[in-house]
Amino acid sequence: MPSFGLEETMRYGADAFQGAGSGADNAAPETADEFAQHVIETICHASVTPGIGRRTFERCMRALDLGSTARVAFRHPAKAEAIDTVWRERERLFEEYNACPDKLRFLATLPWVGPVTKHSLARRLGIYAEHGQRAVA
Repeated sequence: MPSFGLEETMRYGADAFQGAGSGADNAAPETADEFAQHVIETICHASVTPGIGRRTFERCMRALDLGSTARVAFRHPAKAEAIDTVWRERERLFEEYNACPDKLRFLATLPWVGPVTKHSLARRLGIYAEHGQRAVA
């Protein structure tokens, strides 16, 4: 069973995720579950405060871990549907991501990830750290 950081949050509090969005220490995901977790975290953080995004992400991952839908934990129906799609198709999406030569362009094709959000996701996935690039948005 994949770890979603819930244990760290319970053990160390909300500060466990403080450095998660910086991109400096983010490495490329090694599994489909890690990839999906990064995508879901980015969707949860889109257009909300960091605290709200963190709590929403934790609730969504708990729901998915229990075999439920993200809609149980998330009031935004379109974001919840995007999260369910990413989780359901994580293996295929991860394979396509690894095979794609233009990873940034691929990220923009994911559900609820658009031209601005793809940069946040790229930082979480370590794309900018790999190429020495910096996000503009």
